[in-house]
Amino acid sequence: MCGFAGFIDPALPGAHGPDDVLRAMVSTIEHRGPDDVGYESDPDLGVFLGFRRLSIQDLSALGHQPMESASKRFVMVFNGEVYNFLELRVELQELGFSFRGGSDTEVILAAFEAWGPEAAVARLRGMFAFALFDRHERALWLARDRMGIKPLYVSRRGPALVFGSELRTLLPHPRIEARGDREAAWHYLRTLYVPAPLSMLEGVEKLLPGTLVRFGLGPDGVESRREHRFWNLEEVASASVETGRTPDEAVDQLHDILAESIRLRLVADVPVGALLSGGIDSSLVVALMAAQMDQPVRTFTIRFDDPRFDEGPMAAEVAERLGARHTAVEMPTSRVRDLIPELGHILDEPLANPSILPTLLVCQVARQDVVVALSGDGGDELFGGYNRYVQAPGIIGKASAIPSALRPLAARLMEAGVGSSAVEALGRRLQPGNYGDQQSFSARLQRAAGIIGARDARAAYLEAMAVGLPSPPVPGAPGPSPRIDTGAFDRHDGSLYARMALLDQLDYLPDDLLAKVDRASMWTALEARVPILDHKVVEFSWTLPDDQKIRDGVTKWPLRRLVERYLPKELMERPKMGFTVPVERWLREDMSDWMAERLHPDHLAQRGLYDLSAVADVRRQFEGGRGDLGLALWTLAVLEDWSARRGVTFD
Repeated sequence: MCGFAGFIDPALPGAHGPDDVLRAMVSTIEHRGPDDVGYESDPDLGVFLGFRRLSIQDLSALGHQPMESASKRFVMVFNGEVYNFLELRVELQELGFSFRGGSDTEVILAAFEAWGPEAAVARLRGMFAFALFDRHERALWLARDRMGIKPLYVSRRGPALVFGSELRTLLPHPRIEARGDREAAWHYLRTLYVPAPLSMLEGVEKLLPGTLVRFGLGPDGVESRREHRFWNLEEVASASVETGRTPDEAVDQLHDILAESIRLRLVADVPVGALLSGGIDSSLVVALMAAQMDQPVRTFTIRFDDPRFDEGPMAAEVAERLGARHTAVEMPTSRVRDLIPELGHILDEPLANPSILPTLLVCQVARQDVVVALSGDGGDELFGGYNRYVQAPGIIGKASAIPSALRPLAARLMEAGVGSSAVEALGRRLQPGNYGDQQSFSARLQRAAGIIGARDARAAYLEAMAVGLPSPPVPGAPGPSPRIDTGAFDRHDGSLYARMALLDQLDYLPDDLLAKVDRASMWTALEARVPILDHKVVEFSWTLPDDQKIRDGVTKWPLRRLVERYLPKELMERPKMGFTVPVERWLREDMSDWMAERLHPDHLAQRGLYDLSAVADVRRQFEGGRGDLGLALWTLAVLEDWSARRGVTFD
């Protein structure tokens, strides 16, 4: 796990020296790779590559990057891990290749020489992003793994190309302006994250998962671009569902695939552990690790002084039953809050998912003892773990029974109750067990109104995901970008649940959840591995019929059956808290001055983005007691803090 940056620019503008620019770019991601740094350049073609290394495989200098292939045809910078590199190494040795060291990078380079980039990348099993310079063909290849676990930002500026593992790496290049993207801001303010291929900087794209791009080079820079999708999630989701096997047979097959995925992710030349919350997914990962390791699994969690947010007891009980060597660090909830003023610096791109805060803390705890940690991310998206998968089809079905002409009226009637203390009290009485500090009844009612008023099922799904500002105060923004809404929802011929899950896996999973894990773990120089998102597991999940994922209203049915082979059923049936943090309360109390400073009209005016009167109206309603606007203001404040630190404007 590492980070890289680079550019192609034979005629760098101004008085900037290319080596100085490259070093400035690479210096921004030292946190991703504290163990080593390296540079490679071809001044004739204007190709410059830089790298920061977190040593995982082959800790010696033989793992140094940028790395050349044996023939010196290829030179590469590579971020991530290819877990089947030992199998590929044996196959390549049979073809006559020899190896000096033990890194996966050296094996990948040999694979490119043996099979070519397009054929080789399809054989890589893991999480990765890389830049590969082909000296013979005078071409640069960029690629990102199938599920988007590892990030890669790219900007084409005429004949120049600038790229890197984080958005911040591009800003030191003189061709990159600190100009924000209004479309990206609109999407972020609605959903708390920026969906690919957009980024928060205008003219910078996030390379889509499963994509390999070839840039042909000439004496004046980039002359051509050819894109190749070596894996397409939408095509995977359209594969035939297997109906001939019993549910128990499906669980047995899933067990074998997951166990193999875990086995591959235990290979490392550094200590390996796991992040354990005590929920189904992380508990299953630890159970499968314990079954394959000859020593106790190192597990990590954080405990909070507020029992509403403390998952410590559940995680400790799971660890004890699995014989893990467990570390639980007790922290006051204020430790989470105290990270907020630094969040704009830590975040590479605005991300308003509040669970980034406790995720940062648990990664810091784990990094004290291990360099690699497995996590349970992906189980909800692959196997139907969200309540919306159960509830939304019923709500949308009932909404469809309302004549289309009356839906806007029904939505307005529901919205009339949003923010009412009487409605909020009624909601708490009706659903007392479903409340956290970010899940007020008003917030639920607001989203339900959006679903009822939606013109079709796809629009209803988008309204359900608009947990920030359903109508972002961004004048001139065109609304949902056609670059995001590609039609995958309508093209998929499965159930409403399946179509929702597909969009979650295409957008929400890589651009919110996996971005959160990558930024939090790499900020602490910890490599996070996500075995449930091995592409073999993803492909298998789409062969399961809906009723083998959500069965009789039970979510994540196959994962529950698997974990019961290792842990008592009653232990896993306890309600899962999740990393909920009391954002609304903090913004009213401890962090009110922080929010007020960032959302001051004079500061917002400098950004050139917002309808200031609309923002002021949201603040007035919040200060008047509206309990559903905490996330909305949090999302605005995080964007403003991030933008101000980098001098980003949207004019």
